[in-house]
Amino acid sequence: MAAPDPAMGEPAAYGEVYDRGYKHYEGERLGRPQALRALTRYSISRSLGIRKRWTAKIVPIILYTVAAGTVLVVIGVEAFLARVTDEVLMSYADFFGFIFVIEGIFVATIAPEMLCPDRRQDVLTLYFSRPITRLDYVLAKLTAAAILTLTLSFVPAALLWLFRNLLADAPLVALADNAGDLARIALAGGLISLYLGAIGLAISSFTGRKVIAVPVIVVGYLVTEGLVNTIAYALGENRIADWITFLSPATISNNLAYSLFPPQTGIDGIPFPWWAYAAGMALTIIIACAVMIWRYVPED
Repeated sequence: MAAPDPAMGEPAAYGEVYDRGYKHYEGERLGRPQALRALTRYSISRSLGIRKRWTAKIVPIILYTVAAGTVLVVIGVEAFLARVTDEVLMSYADFFGFIFVIEGIFVATIAPEMLCPDRRQDVLTLYFSRPITRLDYVLAKLTAAAILTLTLSFVPAALLWLFRNLLADAPLVALADNAGDLARIALAGGLISLYLGAIGLAISSFTGRKVIAVPVIVVGYLVTEGLVNTIAYALGENRIADWITFLSPATISNNLAYSLFPPQTGIDGIPFPWWAYAAGMALTIIIACAVMIWRYVPED
């Protein structure tokens, strides 16, 4: 729109600014740390089906019920057996071996839920238009997966340790004497959580469809277990066969747990110390994180 300029006798540029009532934000800008925390919380709530239909909550509820129910049953039976014998119904290593299956199913459920919808709905560009970086995105997803898997590995095992020591004749003395067990529980639970979570996220980063990612994770575990066990059996009593078992998620997790909590009869059949299995799991976590960074960081 233009208006005549009396001095020049020609139209001059003219414009008006209308205030439509938008209110400017004058509060504190929290930046990347808050964005990272918000994305982590959102990933956790989405994976658990919070604020979604009740059908999205079925699998998490069942798995948490199984984990909690196992602890309650073990403590209940041991409370009864304590009157007769000092033997425990389930060792910590046995518990980690049992919970590994539950945790594997859990990871196959939550990992695709964290990553696949973002890629399928093309919202990654919206995330990265904010202060959050692509590396922040990967770290937030890995943190969310680790927190959730810890609730199925470390938390139930820690409760088992607590209740078991409270059943002792001198609970405070038992808690102090067995504090080392809690440290080993934290080590095993933390490593297994990061290990399974990182593998699940790395697999899920290759597709935007949950219906593909979930069976791929489950079948991948089964095929890997079968292949590794077949190769190890074919090699027989061989040092190479011992190294091959590092590729088996179930074997490396069980060997870590039993090397940290050896049974009274010894640890025959576990060829390496606990730190070797911890290093193998840490290497797998690093590789899985590198795959995720490769999948997300280079993209425009």
